Amino acid sequence: MMKTALFTFIGAILSPSVEAFHTGFKSINSGVASGLSIPRTPSVGVKSLYNPTPLSSSSSDDNGEISFTAESILDEFHQSNLTFRIVVIGNGAILETTSKLGPTSKSSISPKSGERLLTFASEDKSFEFHVKVDQVCKIAFVATKRRVARFLTENGTPICSLILMDSSDEAEGWFDGLVEKHGNEVLM
Repeated sequence: MMKTALFTFIGAILSPSVEAFHTGFKSINSGVASGLSIPRTPSVGVKSLYNPTPLSSSSSDDNGEISFTAESILDEFHQSNLTFRIVVIGNGAILETTSKLGPTSKSSISPKSGERLLTFASEDKSFEFHVKVDQVCKIAFVATKRRVARFLTENGTPICSLILMDSSDEAEGWFDGLVEKHGNEVLM
């Protein structure tokens, strides 16, 4: 199992397609669940699995249509360097804060659950925002008086919302550009 997962993952890294890359993550993910150890600190000259550069922000499905991943869309929010009201809704609690997504952004695999995470953190790590990207099945963009992106599970349960706090023409234009690029809803 460990050899198969490792070879699948290495092949995925060397492959130019996003699908193969994600297949590699799934193999590593299943390897982690079965006890495969992935070093947190890679050897010198080895690219870390915990901060991979996306091969592409989108991929094509069987119909030739472009599909976007939650990770690639969240990366667009990170790269905007804009401030958002981050609302995280959990069982019995709601957490709200206002922050930029970053400056640190990294991908990782949770050592406890084996799920893929995308983490945004302040420089001193006094603030960290972790998103379980594989649980995001839909992103709804709302561009009325406020610019809001809602991240939802498969059954429509809210995971989090990002509310654009900057009301400048430039910031609103950036958000409206996302809606133009992705549409009002993105299904994963």
